[in-house]
Amino acid sequence: MLHGEPGEEGIPGHAGRGVSGAFQRRLSEMGCQFEAEGDVTRIHVAGGLVEVKDEPGVGPIVEASIPLPVDPSTVGESLEGMKALLGLMTMLGRPLSYQLDDSLPGFPILRVKAVFETLEDAYSSLTAALERLGC
Repeated sequence: MLHGEPGEEGIPGHAGRGVSGAFQRRLSEMGCQFEAEGDVTRIHVAGGLVEVKDEPGVGPIVEASIPLPVDPSTVGESLEGMKALLGLMTMLGRPLSYQLDDSLPGFPILRVKAVFETLEDAYSSLTAALERLGC
């Protein structure tokens, strides 16, 4: 379910509980558009996606999925989105890792990942960065 659209109130069901629920309520208050699926939260930012989750074998992460241009007419728009998302990720204050995902022909994605000690740290850092960016 997409949250943060005009006229929508609250977060249904499971999303209102625990630390992830508090984070999701804060996103809603800030006017961010996001999807909540259990403890995984996907935030729509600058034409891309920022996901917060606990990744097995890695730990709590914030990962941005940044679409890359494939057509000359979309380069300008893509660069603006890339600038915003890369700026957001650098605001997290964590080392970043990068991976090119070109598994879908014609739709390359740059994945940028920051690993945290706890989900609470990830939520706190991301909230502060989103506030500075303006969701």
